[in-house]
Amino acid sequence: MNTWTTEVIPKLVHPYLRLLRETQNLQQESVPAITECVCLGSVHSLSVLVVRFDYLERISLSICACQSAAVQLVERGFFPCAPLQPSLAVDIRLLDFATRLFLKISPNNTAISNTLTEFLEARGLSYVDPLRRRFGNALQWFNSLQHAATQLVDSLITAHCDSLDTTDGGSSDTTEDVSEEGYKSPKRQRFHEEPPSLSRPSEYLRSRCPICFGGNSRISEGLDSIVCNDACFTQKHTKQHYRDPQRTHPNMVFIPEEDVEAWENFVAEVRPSRPMKDFEDRLKVPGDVLDDCEKSFTAADGTREKASTQFFDSTALMGLLCRHDHVLWLVNMTSPGERQHYAFSLIDMLFKHLPPMWTVGLLYDVACTLKRSSLKWGFLDQYIDHITFAISVFHAYGHGWACQCVYHPRKCKGFGLSDGEGCERFWHSISKLIAYLRVCGHHTRLYTLDSQIHQSDHESLQGFGKWIVRKWQNAEARRIEGNKDVVESQELPEFLRQQWEEQVASQTKPLPRQSQTAGKKAVEEAVRLQKVRDSLVKHISRFEDIICDVDADGVDYIDAEEHLPILRKQLETCQNKLSQSKRALGVNDHASFQHLTKSKYINYRMNARALKMRLRMRLRARKFERNRIERSARRQQYNERKIQDQTEDSVKRRDPGIQKLARSYNKHVSDMQELIRRRQAPWNAVAPLPIALKGLFNVDVDDNIWEDIGLNDDDDDEGPPPWLSSERVRKGIKGILLRDR
Repeated sequence: MNTWTTEVIPKLVHPYLRLLRETQNLQQESVPAITECVCLGSVHSLSVLVVRFDYLERISLSICACQSAAVQLVERGFFPCAPLQPSLAVDIRLLDFATRLFLKISPNNTAISNTLTEFLEARGLSYVDPLRRRFGNALQWFNSLQHAATQLVDSLITAHCDSLDTTDGGSSDTTEDVSEEGYKSPKRQRFHEEPPSLSRPSEYLRSRCPICFGGNSRISEGLDSIVCNDACFTQKHTKQHYRDPQRTHPNMVFIPEEDVEAWENFVAEVRPSRPMKDFEDRLKVPGDVLDDCEKSFTAADGTREKASTQFFDSTALMGLLCRHDHVLWLVNMTSPGERQHYAFSLIDMLFKHLPPMWTVGLLYDVACTLKRSSLKWGFLDQYIDHITFAISVFHAYGHGWACQCVYHPRKCKGFGLSDGEGCERFWHSISKLIAYLRVCGHHTRLYTLDSQIHQSDHESLQGFGKWIVRKWQNAEARRIEGNKDVVESQELPEFLRQQWEEQVASQTKPLPRQSQTAGKKAVEEAVRLQKVRDSLVKHISRFEDIICDVDADGVDYIDAEEHLPILRKQLETCQNKLSQSKRALGVNDHASFQHLTKSKYINYRMNARALKMRLRMRLRARKFERNRIERSARRQQYNERKIQDQTEDSVKRRDPGIQKLARSYNKHVSDMQELIRRRQAPWNAVAPLPIALKGLFNVDVDDNIWEDIGLNDDDDDEGPPPWLSSERVRKGIKGILLRDR
């Protein structure tokens, strides 16, 4: 292997490029030039069997110190199976065909070798020795020659561009070193090196996606780029006793193992410590909703085993792709679950290759929990203000409605119509390699994936024009659809956006919980507020007396005049809170409620109030999710059907929990009615109305679920808001969100 890498391949680069030029990219037969020996050394003859497409040919070569067998064979259009004394060579056009074939199907040297042998035998051309090993060897090193030739051409182009930048007074972060042989890896800014402070994305990113990182465009709603992140646990690799010889693709996209291990150690070191203070204030979604998201997705729980490390040394792949489905980086996962340090390593690598002020939209299945971990433990402190998190469209409906209100890309500014499913499309494109990659060598696996990605990028670049046309037409159609809903709502866009903000604020409030001491706590809070009110009244009365006293000291007068407006405002606020607490308890202004501290009725009342509020939120969320199903029932696209099925499954999973809440609420109502009947409740107590389980999910504005008789919840004193009660406004909100995106 060392002979191939250091001696043979560097000497074959120029002959190979000359062959391509003279044969017009292998369209014509090669006519090697006759060169005389100048080394005056010993010459010996070598017989080589050549494998062509449709016949075998034996040729004789004269070998000396200045004319190696490999160089002579390449000049004739063949490639040797061995570096120094080959007994067999393969037509370069045949190797080029096999290379392109293996980019479309799973690589299989045995199959193509056996097929070629049978094809030749059918024409009376027998070949005794096995062809597989030598054909596979020739194919491997021919691919290395192709990469070396591409590197040489790239290095010359880059060196020329650098000279132009220098002439124009600019600077470049890339330099090249071209040897006499023409094969030295260019000193290009590699992905695992931290570049200096950049004024534009690094050369590596510009080469990965010129549309995202090569121009000066900026997404209209403020993001500089959009990326998606996901893992695939079908791309495993069976554990082997030893690793195959190292084979590295020149355009490798894998993050080095040592970088991933560094993040793993950092996360393990930080997590046992105390979390950062006040991190929950920066989260827009209640903690209990995020907890439900974490339970719903195995991606959010790295302890759940998806692949056994007993049988696999590589359990999965995790990728970071741009919005045009170009792979930016991949991580080779070795843990049984989808742990967060893999995502952190990908995000960290991305920002090292971006200018300091760039902002990124990140789409991930469990972006909500990833953001919470980042804020809680400070994992991405240096980047967190430059990241807008969102959940991918297909997985959004597995999250709670409150989470969807904040993290759904169709409801987030900056994401447009990006769906975050680029990773899923990439996993599908390489699904044909699952069987092969599971049993091949470790380095062969990485090399094969790099080759597939490079080929996919090449095909994608050629189709970018059609891609943009298709996306533009879809965006225009969706804009017209959204604008139609806005017009039919008969409301101004500003009003609809305001209603959406109110809906998000209402549906992301933390839900009240039941408690065995809920009544006692409510009474104690009311007692505390009454004491604060009485104290404020005394202070205000004292300051008013000072102001009315003509003989009062001047300093006291100024002090009273300064503090009196503040105290009056505090009194007004305290009085409002006290009134709300008393109405929730069901007592009047003059009643003494110390005796209610141990009241069963008050305890039932407060718990029923908490249950009803949670039930309302759940039913609201379900109504909006069901609306998605009903709207998509008319669509026939495969992806839409998948999303619809996913949504229906998520809704059905949550239905039993909603019914359980309703039954618990009715049980509390029954207990309250019984206490009233026994005269064990306050004298003015009125039992709330029970909720009918039949037709529970057919939510209507006139249902008992919105009535608070006996509970006195002031939140809904003015009736349901327009975003909830008006079908016309709800349709307009959907339309304005779609139109804005």
